[in-house]
Amino acid sequence: MNTISRDDLIYLAGLIDGDGSLIAQIVERRDYQFQFQIRLTVQITQRKKRKHFLQEVQQIIGAGTIRDRGDISDYVLTEARLVYSFLKQLSPFLRMKQKQANLIIRILEQFPSSKKSALVFVELCRISDQVAELNDSKGRTITADVVETYLQELKRI
Repeated sequence: MNTISRDDLIYLAGLIDGDGSLIAQIVERRDYQFQFQIRLTVQITQRKKRKHFLQEVQQIIGAGTIRDRGDISDYVLTEARLVYSFLKQLSPFLRMKQKQANLIIRILEQFPSSKKSALVFVELCRISDQVAELNDSKGRTITADVVETYLQELKRI
């Protein structure tokens, strides 16, 4: 990941506040210790004809991928350490999505301790639910309550 200038951080904050998403999802992963994963994503979406903006973002950050979906292109950053590093730099410049950024940073800072405790993992899932609420997420089926119930049934909590 590149060191990002203040001017570029201001530009990226405006882009993310307007056309971006800071996402915290809980996804099933039966190969994971608690059977679920918290997936954290920074995403910026543009029409494919403006994909060059996303390529510029990718160059500025020095990480992430661009994928096409029909006439839409997305810049996506998902690697946890990169998401953390990027959001730590970016969060002071965000306005609309600063709460989401701070919650995701909190999840990432507490994540190492969740590997040893199902209760801590469920608490991080609750923070993920808060991010989803701020994003007005629709169709979300896996929540902290689902994870907690599942782990209780397995007698992991």
